[in-house]
Amino acid sequence: MEFHPVIMAAGKGSRMTDLTSQCPKALLPMGNMPLIWYPIKMLEREGFEEAIVIVLDSFSAEVQKVLLEICNVKIRLDFVSIPDNDYWGTADSLRYVKDKIKSDILVLSCDLLTDLPLHRLADVHRTYNASVTVLLSPLQEQFSEVPAPGVKSKRTERDFIGFDKNGDRILFMSSEADMENSVKFRTSVLRKHPCLTIKSNLTDCHLYLMKKWVVNFLAEYKSISSLKGELIPYIVKKQFAKPKCQEKDITHNANMSVISEDVKTDIFSFAAEDKLLVILRGMSSWMDHSGDMSDCYHGGNIRCYGFVQDFGLCVRVNTLGTYAEANKQIPRWFSLLAPDVEMNMIHTSATVKEKSQVGSDCILGEGVSVGEKVSVKHSIIGKHCTIGDKVKITNSVVMDHVTISDMCNIMGSVIGASAHISEKCELKDCIVGQSQNIIAMGKFTNEAIVDIDKMMEI
Repeated sequence: MEFHPVIMAAGKGSRMTDLTSQCPKALLPMGNMPLIWYPIKMLEREGFEEAIVIVLDSFSAEVQKVLLEICNVKIRLDFVSIPDNDYWGTADSLRYVKDKIKSDILVLSCDLLTDLPLHRLADVHRTYNASVTVLLSPLQEQFSEVPAPGVKSKRTERDFIGFDKNGDRILFMSSEADMENSVKFRTSVLRKHPCLTIKSNLTDCHLYLMKKWVVNFLAEYKSISSLKGELIPYIVKKQFAKPKCQEKDITHNANMSVISEDVKTDIFSFAAEDKLLVILRGMSSWMDHSGDMSDCYHGGNIRCYGFVQDFGLCVRVNTLGTYAEANKQIPRWFSLLAPDVEMNMIHTSATVKEKSQVGSDCILGEGVSVGEKVSVKHSIIGKHCTIGDKVKITNSVVMDHVTISDMCNIMGSVIGASAHISEKCELKDCIVGQSQNIIAMGKFTNEAIVDIDKMMEI
């Protein structure tokens, strides 16, 4: 395909810091593989041969080791590190790799699980010669009602997205926090698209096809930091605006002679199309809309379209709730996400005592030891975990190097790596942070047991 993939893997997981304070979101285990492995497999499945991966400096070496040595990915990965201390948004990161990008681009997040054939999105992008095409999905809604382990949090704010009559072109985009009692539209928008539908049940999946000129625009307009929150709404708004006349900042010397001219350009200068292409399109009988006699694309150079994936699988793992639920579902989803890879449900090096029961939908990682009379149902057990005797684990995610002592009962919980759960503990709908030690006979419900200085951001 003609797009250069860029994987955003530098996010700090602000909605799930109980799990990501010491582990990058990209490496959180999803089944028996790191989260970032799944979008990489999607690119491999679609025939891509290379991709840029943007990671934080502090985790760059670890991410590279996991992907290249342990996961053995086939696609060529160009790892680009960005500083930890400065807050960089996704637009800042894309701006940083501008010189590496020579074509139109595919930007995707490391936390996206989807079986979408990318040509479906690319067909929309090509058909309308779009500046940006956004992947949207209503499938995430089913996860919004799933209770998350730990302290109860507020519902994630919705996006309001307005479409034209055909349901492809995005005419309006705003987050719930920015919405007012009334919504204002440009007259030019309503004149060209009198039939407008606003939907509030769609999730922006953070997968975008973009023209190369959009990256060039970002390089000049450094005030834009986020793709989803700032760039996409800005492009949507600019579709029906009029280009500004170029302004010149002229600097004179003492004799009033011109010594420099700085031409200020707006977004339309970057979006300018080849004149021959415009002429050829004007001679075509194809129209991208109906209901009036305007020319193709309504004469605009900036166009934002959306593709709604209302089939198959499409989930962003960006909250504790979606992370816990996706892990429970990954044994069922795995063949959709990686059809050429056979999932090893119980690793050959795992040992399970005869009187223990492990459900057929459970995953036991490398080096796991399961004691006598243990029951594991609908759960994921990471690498090198030790499970004592008479332990019950249900609907839970247990990360690597965890020790669960005898007669514990773990329900609907996420246990961080290297944690130690002492004898006769009961945990229901809890989060246990990395390396935490739970005292014997402790009973906890809906609690986040983490370091105080690393509390979850709500």
